Amino acid sequence: MATTQERLERPSVDDIDVAGNGAVAGRKRRIIIPAAIIIVLIGAIFGIRYLVYAAHHVTTDDAQINGDITTMSARVKGQVQTVFVSENQYVHKGDKLVKIDDRDYAVAVEQAQAALAQAVASDKAAQQGVPLQSAMTAAQTAQAQAGVVQAGGQTDAARARIAAANAGIAAAMHRVAGAQSQASAAAAAAVKSRQDLSRATQLVAEGAISRSQWDAAKAANDTAVANQQSAMHDIEIARAGVDQANQEAQSAQAALTEAQAGISASNAQLLQAQTGAQTTNIKQSQAQTASAQVKAAQAALAAAELQQSYATITAPVDGIVSKKSVAVGDTVSVGQPLLAIASTTNLWVTANLKETQIDNVRIGQPATIKVDAFPGQTFTGKVQSASPATGATFSLIPPDNASGNFTKVVQRVPYRITIDASSDPQHLLRQGLSVEASIDTTNH
Repeated sequence: MATTQERLERPSVDDIDVAGNGAVAGRKRRIIIPAAIIIVLIGAIFGIRYLVYAAHHVTTDDAQINGDITTMSARVKGQVQTVFVSENQYVHKGDKLVKIDDRDYAVAVEQAQAALAQAVASDKAAQQGVPLQSAMTAAQTAQAQAGVVQAGGQTDAARARIAAANAGIAAAMHRVAGAQSQASAAAAAAVKSRQDLSRATQLVAEGAISRSQWDAAKAANDTAVANQQSAMHDIEIARAGVDQANQEAQSAQAALTEAQAGISASNAQLLQAQTGAQTTNIKQSQAQTASAQVKAAQAALAAAELQQSYATITAPVDGIVSKKSVAVGDTVSVGQPLLAIASTTNLWVTANLKETQIDNVRIGQPATIKVDAFPGQTFTGKVQSASPATGATFSLIPPDNASGNFTKVVQRVPYRITIDASSDPQHLLRQGLSVEASIDTTNH
């Protein structure tokens, strides 16, 4: 049995265990402390880098890819004749998609073509009728005006003849009066010569005068009788001149009446010619109407051809066919959706940023895009636009904050980020994929 001194000098098992554990603990501390320092340094480095990155970047995972989806619908009704595409098929702009039976529309085009030909023929006839009617009206007007001038000249001539005839009548009456005066003087001379001859006859019988004196009285009586007869003949001649002057006056009056009738007829012809001018205006209006009918027929033909063209539905953009709901034999109506074309090139990211993140976000800032479907790839883009309101504002049932139970909720503002086509050369991206968008706000 060991003494107390021996026990004190000899180390116990517990002391040996404590010493061994202390050595091990020391070695662990020598390993753990540097490792912890390294970890802290690495954490500090990455933390500082994260803080620097976070200070100049805005990141959100509330984002998805969107793009244009063109819904193709029928613009005319009819039975589907051919379907050229299948679901998920890639099509180019201008490719045929669906063909609707267009026989009814082809008949409408033929009818419109016939109506146009008829309108063109009517227009041509109307256009040719205008110059003909105008020329005819001008000729009639000129003829009527010439008739008026001619009738006016004839009227003036007839009036001059009447004036001359009246002057002739006055001269003839004056000659009649002179002849009558001469006849009266000749009659008086004849009476005196008869009386002288009667006295001379008695005196020559009584022997108071000589035979030669009686012969002189007899000769004087014969001369007086001859003068009286000559005066009576002059009266008849003068009266005949009066009759002739009256006939000339009547003839001139008839000519005046005829000339005035000619003026009336010429005026009537002129009025008729002026009516022809109105007819020309009517012809011109008819020609304009015919031209308008041609334009209307052309528009109707264009509309019919347009309706026929709607029977063939073509792709307006490049993309992939989706939501195809049409088959051969279907009867479709106007506006009925047939299929959709989802664009694979014109894509963008809708990033819903918190209202506390948008302070330094500006249009045109660069962005990086990570897609959950392709974890090993990073796509690039830039901020294109910002929504004028938060997403809640455009929701179907906007929140009513006027109630007393208001709870403040951080709102989100949708931002549109365009995707660089060069970062997606294989067109891997699809609409609706979830993404994480990070916007570089360094240049705010």
